[in-house]
Amino acid sequence: MAKIQARNVDDALYQRIEQSAMKNERSLEGEIRMALATAYPPPGQDKPVLSGRERWQRETGRRLSWLLDRLTEDNYFHMSGYGNKAGLSEIIRLARQVNTSPGLLMDIMQGRQELTIELADATAACLDADASWLLGGREPPFPTVNLGMDYHDFFRPTGDDARYVFEFIRISKGRHDGTLLCLRIHPETGHMKQGAVTAEFKLCKDGSGGTGHGKLLGFMLFLKTHCADRAMNSFDWTPADLDFDFWSVVGQHHPVWFQNFRYRNTAGWLQQLFSGQDPDGWFRGWEADLEKIRDTPFGGRESRGADAVPAARMGSK
Repeated sequence: MAKIQARNVDDALYQRIEQSAMKNERSLEGEIRMALATAYPPPGQDKPVLSGRERWQRETGRRLSWLLDRLTEDNYFHMSGYGNKAGLSEIIRLARQVNTSPGLLMDIMQGRQELTIELADATAACLDADASWLLGGREPPFPTVNLGMDYHDFFRPTGDDARYVFEFIRISKGRHDGTLLCLRIHPETGHMKQGAVTAEFKLCKDGSGGTGHGKLLGFMLFLKTHCADRAMNSFDWTPADLDFDFWSVVGQHHPVWFQNFRYRNTAGWLQQLFSGQDPDGWFRGWEADLEKIRDTPFGGRESRGADAVPAARMGSK
């Protein structure tokens, strides 16, 4: 390997090289070698040689940029005439929420500054996103709870008495007809958490066999006996692409995207089920389950008289 020796190096330049080496966790010689390799790439090689830290820093910056763009596209910021790219106003809004400077966020997005764990956690909490995805890219950007049979903590979080609003969104057509999405919305902060029932049962004709109907019955009885003191609204959601890939959408969009009036309509199927009515042949051959749902009284954690009207308002906003 060839050697290079330089004399009469300016003291200020030496200090800058030394500081850069410390920042990048390299030796002084390693920093100089990296700088030379970047300044003099092989013919046809335009991309600079990056350290592992530099690559991670750029990747987290790209993820933060993508997140703000996706939120803008989903109309999370409720801006009139919203587009697909975040601008300065969205960056400033996030900076205010996480108590940092817009300039720092822009430096992070451009890969010039590190996204700290503390800032990633604060950003994820503000935007209903996943901090692990921001930092490592391995999880979906927006967490989705697989409700399955373990939905109790989603609807009744332990130690949390917030009077959440729940939106039940049924995919009404296409490849995923009858799949149920649930949004949990904090009444004061507006923060959202989303869950999905993807395999246990379907809300459509011939969508559930005997096992599926048993799970659907248990789910409906739980809602009626444990959640009637919470606001519950039901909707039908028609996808623009009837053959869309479920997990390329769910977890890749903020929950507010499923409130888009272009695809979502208010529907009364939840109130019908609570009343023992079959919305569209979903319970054909299982009418006894509907009768059991109908005959089960509304309940909740709050005490209520036998004739009290439940606080839930199904099928309306």
